[in-house]
Amino acid sequence: MFHFKKFSIDDSNAAMKVGTDAVLLGAWAKCENETRILDIGTGSGIIALMMAQRNHGIPIDAVEIESDAAELAKQNVLLSPWAGHITIYNDTISKFILQTIHTYSLIICNPPFFTNSLKTPGKARNLARHNDSLPVTELLDITSRLLSKEGKAAFVLPADAFEYWQEEAVKNNLFPERITHVKSSPAHKPHRFLVLFSPEKHAEIIKSELIIYSSEKIYSFEYQNLTKDFYLNF
Repeated sequence: MFHFKKFSIDDSNAAMKVGTDAVLLGAWAKCENETRILDIGTGSGIIALMMAQRNHGIPIDAVEIESDAAELAKQNVLLSPWAGHITIYNDTISKFILQTIHTYSLIICNPPFFTNSLKTPGKARNLARHNDSLPVTELLDITSRLLSKEGKAAFVLPADAFEYWQEEAVKNNLFPERITHVKSSPAHKPHRFLVLFSPEKHAEIIKSELIIYSSEKIYSFEYQNLTKDFYLNF
């Protein structure tokens, strides 16, 4: 069980455990005055719960393809203060879009990363780690179709995949509005990009850098400040 300040996450049977990427994205994404939020690939529900903590009372839909993870997410939501506001769907996003009548002011996603990499023996972990079941082109097409007119879409991406994502996003009329390069330490190169896309092309993209550790095992002030509403020790 992973305890945050206002909720807890049981990820004991989840293929992918609670990690820094999800927490970073859930804390970083701007989500003021949202009307409805969609979390694609919610896993055990962490980002959906972070969104609920930051957006009191608005409806949040969370889609998860893997049945064990979806069941865990449902239990985590039921034990949270926001059980009445989050709905978990055990389905593919491709099927979900055919059923939903809603559009979303914010779509948020910590997508599967590992295209063409070695598969692990576990089917559930492969679904969580590999994007074979949800290609980037399809994910961005669905995102574009589900966004409201003024909507935004937030992703955490591998640094070396960003250019490809940006090219595919533009094909679906999604343009980067805000980009944060994430580095493990001052000496490291960025390993993740936090990206906010919108249907409107911006003359100037807001760019920043976030360093997780200022020195060995010491979290940076910026990282602590970003995640202080969630982590118990900040």
